[in-house]
Amino acid sequence: MDQKELYQLLNKSKKGILTPQEQAKLDQWYADFDVTAKDLDVFADGRHEKEVRKRLLDRILGNVPNTRSRTVFRIRKPIQWAAAILLVSAATLFYYQRLPHRMASRLAENHQTSTAPTGKLLNVRLEDGSEILLNAGSTVSYPKQFAGDIREVYLEGEAFFHIAPDAAKPFIVKTGKMDIRVLGTSFNVRAHPNMDQAKVTVATGKVSVEANGKTLSLLNPNQEISYDKETTQFEVANTDAKLATSWQTGEIRLDGVSFQELAIVMKNTWGMTLETSSERLKSANYKTTFHATNRLDDIMQVIGKMTNANYEIKNQKIVLYE
Repeated sequence: MDQKELYQLLNKSKKGILTPQEQAKLDQWYADFDVTAKDLDVFADGRHEKEVRKRLLDRILGNVPNTRSRTVFRIRKPIQWAAAILLVSAATLFYYQRLPHRMASRLAENHQTSTAPTGKLLNVRLEDGSEILLNAGSTVSYPKQFAGDIREVYLEGEAFFHIAPDAAKPFIVKTGKMDIRVLGTSFNVRAHPNMDQAKVTVATGKVSVEANGKTLSLLNPNQEISYDKETTQFEVANTDAKLATSWQTGEIRLDGVSFQELAIVMKNTWGMTLETSSERLKSANYKTTFHATNRLDDIMQVIGKMTNANYEIKNQKIVLYE
């Protein structure tokens, strides 16, 4: 690719008018020199890489001479020069992601973390007026003050979000494998780190759900997306948002959940570890509804009858067996 064609593609990329063929050509140009940078694994995900690439592209075009100007600047090997900017920037990202612990702590000073205790809910109010209701055992990390053009928080577990509208600052919930982007709305997110599936259910407004730098779906009220973190497959379905958020009143609905999810409920609600050595019970689906104020023994009796199993409660542990 010669200098003139490269600059044309870069300018068209900035304007967002590249054809698929031109995009493939530009991607190949990046790939020709970006092997080392990709090996550094400095990008958090595909969207992060796109954002970094855009910022770097702006820097490149900012230094490209205007071809309409009478003054002509000669730049030797422009492709290598542009590549150098990208590679140095990627190396800088690599360096900052591996800062010593003390320096990393300074960068995190503006963030704080809230965790709902076992068996209790926790309400968190952000500085922009948004509110987060954390389910038991769930954690959210957020800045004391939002800076820049986005509002970003990190969730582990389950929470209901009521986001204050701000068209200039989209709100993003990051869950590790899936991002939820909104402007102002309310929705429920269930994304436990040790669960295979993550779910987003919309109560009001619209929500964009993203994974691996791609938009999976735009959800309307009373729509829900289920995302498999291992296979990256997803399914969108109509639902009643009130059912997904019934945990806010202490009601726990198990709608055909896995043993893995049942164990998480037991741990977060009662602080009990649920175990079984039975493959049949591990692969079973559990469907029932109970309240957080119910006696644990009564709940296990129901689960035992439902699965034709026995149980033993001892030393903060529940063993389910045949």
